[in-house]
Amino acid sequence: MKQYLGLIFSAIYGLLIRVVSEFDFIEINSLSYLIVAPMIMGFIPFYFKDNGYRKSWAIAVFFPLLAVILYLITAVISGLEDLICFFIIGLPYVFFSVVMSIIFYQVLKKKDKIKDDDSIIDRLSVPLLLLPILLGQIEKQFPKHKTEHIVSNEIIINQPDSVIWKNLFAVPDLRIANSSSFLNSFIVPQPTHSTYDPKTNTRLGYFENGIVLNESVMVSENNKKLTFAINLEKSKLSSSPTFDHVLKNKSLQFEYIGYELNSLKNGNTVLKLTTKYTIHSNIPFYGKMWSTSIVNEFEQNLLRSLKKVLEPLR
Repeated sequence: MKQYLGLIFSAIYGLLIRVVSEFDFIEINSLSYLIVAPMIMGFIPFYFKDNGYRKSWAIAVFFPLLAVILYLITAVISGLEDLICFFIIGLPYVFFSVVMSIIFYQVLKKKDKIKDDDSIIDRLSVPLLLLPILLGQIEKQFPKHKTEHIVSNEIIINQPDSVIWKNLFAVPDLRIANSSSFLNSFIVPQPTHSTYDPKTNTRLGYFENGIVLNESVMVSENNKKLTFAINLEKSKLSSSPTFDHVLKNKSLQFEYIGYELNSLKNGNTVLKLTTKYTIHSNIPFYGKMWSTSIVNEFEQNLLRSLKKVLEPLR
């Protein structure tokens, strides 16, 4: 029974840390939250004496995994997180909680005096439980790593550049051409259409989940190049926790999104879509991995949809 208490309390601890992050004691996009907190989740079950964690290698590995899943399910149901968190947060949480559990299992396995082990664990319990918050406060005092990234994709469209150009400012309805994929099922929104106001030089991009991006024209070279700056302050963003973490907290800042048109000899056009953005994170490699995947998925979906909609035009 105690091994199940360890599982439950570990999941509750994960939820408490997540709730604390809402009050700015610890940031989601931090080493303290994504690495230290799951390690503590892997330690918590060993606080309960004579449980299966100390006797079974399989339990020491499997139960931290269950604790993380229980935490994530509860966080999603309560609205603290989105489904995408099963992957973005779940991966480091599973890895580091299991690693910590295995370490404690191996250390206690080599000990002869269980009583001494319990004394050590008792002394460590409170400091370790508070460690993510304490480190989170320290981590906030240092500037985040800033890295710039550019993601580009291109597609050949069976239309002259002039036809494509006319449909880039105000993009026609793409809903019948949009195709679903793994990532956009969870977080990557599908664009539906856009409108353009020549007086203000502003484009409004509409998405299926209610997002409306306010974009200003930066560069316009007739039939050649069109670049937009994204004005997040003037945009209507989703109220999802993921967008709060990433966009509203400026962990990710878009510099521009731009089209380039290259006319081919056969009359077709190569349409290239490029997105430049900056990541502010203490775990830049992890932010790069997910942001590149998400932006790449968005660009490919948009280009395929444009091709399907524009090619039948005459």
